[in-house]
Amino acid sequence: MKKALSILVLSLNLLVFENMAFAKTPIDACWNFIDAGDYKRAIEAGKLAVKKYPKNSDAYYCLGEAYFNIGELKLAYENMKKAESLTNNKKDLMRIYNEIGLILKKMGYLDDALLYYSRSLSLAKDLGNTGMQATVLNNIAGIYDSKGELDKALSYYEESLSLQTNEKEKAPTYNNIANIYYKKGDYQKAVEYLQKAIEIDERYGDYHGVSMWKLNLGDTYRNMKDYNNAEKYLSEGLEGVKKVGDKYWEATGYLYFGWLYKDKGDKKTARDYLTRAYNLFKSIGAEGYAQVALNEMKELDKSN
Repeated sequence: MKKALSILVLSLNLLVFENMAFAKTPIDACWNFIDAGDYKRAIEAGKLAVKKYPKNSDAYYCLGEAYFNIGELKLAYENMKKAESLTNNKKDLMRIYNEIGLILKKMGYLDDALLYYSRSLSLAKDLGNTGMQATVLNNIAGIYDSKGELDKALSYYEESLSLQTNEKEKAPTYNNIANIYYKKGDYQKAVEYLQKAIEIDERYGDYHGVSMWKLNLGDTYRNMKDYNNAEKYLSEGLEGVKKVGDKYWEATGYLYFGWLYKDKGDKKTARDYLTRAYNLFKSIGAEGYAQVALNEMKELDKSN
């Protein structure tokens, strides 16, 4: 069994290197590695691309996307802004604006993120790109969700869902709708939508997505006081995001585990996880979420 597994891994590695070999440019290689979920090699190829093509917007865009996928938000932002400065192409700017919005949202700058999403949506409408409109509407909904305007967020998610024709793209929206029901306290409805998201991404082999949604499912079960399922899904989700090197979601997993152990009355373990979450959020520039972890630690200290 072990031998068969090692042959499979070797075959996959060869496939990735073949993709690199057949790529015409380092930019192509960067995108190939992102598609393969190999973000570390994508960063290597992206660095080579920007060195070789310092005036090419797509080189910086791909490198920024690779950094974003591992949660390196400061580096992702720097490269996306460089990509923005190097193009006047509406289609390219439509995508770049959306990506900058995503980065700013994770960094905690909601109003700035909304500004970039609005620019992206305007270009998507001008270009008649309904798929991109659906994507950006979904992201705008996320801003209103973070601002606590839940009904407004839900209406944007539903509008986004109505424009989506690709089933794979529905998984993040199902997750986001689940988050609304979570905040409304309807945990059973949240579980139903998260299971839909997991099912879709499992069917398409997107285990990065599966791992993120499992983390959210675990935290939902925590709120239902189903601690066995909470620990099961949090453990599976955290292991998955660590495998792909996603620091943002790794930090989120630590935060969720901190809440779980706090609810279970194990304050020492809770503080250990919250400290890990704070340090990792801080290191990647996710200041808003770092503050959430810090506030939780202060609450634990007060209770002691």
